[in-house]
Amino acid sequence: MWGSKAPGASVEKIRRSYQAICLYNDAVATGDSDRLAVTNQALRELSGCNGLVVRDWIEAHKDEVISHNAKFGMENKKDPSNPASYANKGKDTDKILLLINEEFLSGEGFKSGRS
Repeated sequence: MWGSKAPGASVEKIRRSYQAICLYNDAVATGDSDRLAVTNQALRELSGCNGLVVRDWIEAHKDEVISHNAKFGMENKKDPSNPASYANKGKDTDKILLLINEEFLSGEGFKSGRS
């Protein structure tokens, strides 16, 4: 599935990446410093999908994304109705994304630009 360019494949990759981030935050992360906010960049890197497709997916699932980020205090503080979050600034997101990829996506995602 991860190598597929078939119609709908990108949406499924993004959905699985979103679920993996949620599972990681709920079950593996031990504190705020290692939790990952659901953002366009995180989903883009994990799924390997185009940022515009990710943006459209986030917009279509806005309430879910905002709710998950708010659950851990990672929502947009200036505009809570905006799904964009800046809570990942200063975190080692590559390390977290690699862990999420290995634990929840069988190592199939998060390949772009990495060896």
